[in-house]
Amino acid sequence: MKVNKRRVIVVACAAMACTQAAKQKQETVKADSVAADLAKTATAPKITDTAGVVKAYIALKDEFLKSDVAGVKTAATALETHLAGIKGCTETATVAHQIAAAADIKAQRDLFLVLSKDVIDLVKGGKFKSAPIYVDFCPMADGGKGGYWLSAAKPIENPYFPEHMKECGSVKEQIN
Repeated sequence: MKVNKRRVIVVACAAMACTQAAKQKQETVKADSVAADLAKTATAPKITDTAGVVKAYIALKDEFLKSDVAGVKTAATALETHLAGIKGCTETATVAHQIAAAADIKAQRDLFLVLSKDVIDLVKGGKFKSAPIYVDFCPMADGGKGGYWLSAAKPIENPYFPEHMKECGSVKEQIN
């Protein structure tokens, strides 16, 4: 009987150990699944205010049409605020900040080239309802390399050369 009791105890302990191991494995799998979901959420950009970014960007573009350094600074600061609220847009918000900190219109326009590429990508990847947005291109901008910008209207109003070549450029794409 003593031997049978020992076997029963050993079998019971083994069964309990297996049950505990299975539970731990389930909990580990569950924890890994939760961690993977959190990692996806943390790395995927969360676009929440694309419409606000577009509105602020268009206001900035309009200030470039006036060649108003102070107006550009104010509009760039507003755009920076909108961009800062969107996950994944930290670098773009930094470029907007640099535009606001730049002392002259030429430096601001050089940074606007970089900013425009990022905002165009953001708008293309965003899902929001708005009137058509146009991706415009000037082949003369950036020392002849060309430069893009967004516009709310189809007629060309070039923010890179508003004084001498305001109508230089073409619509390359329409985003709905």
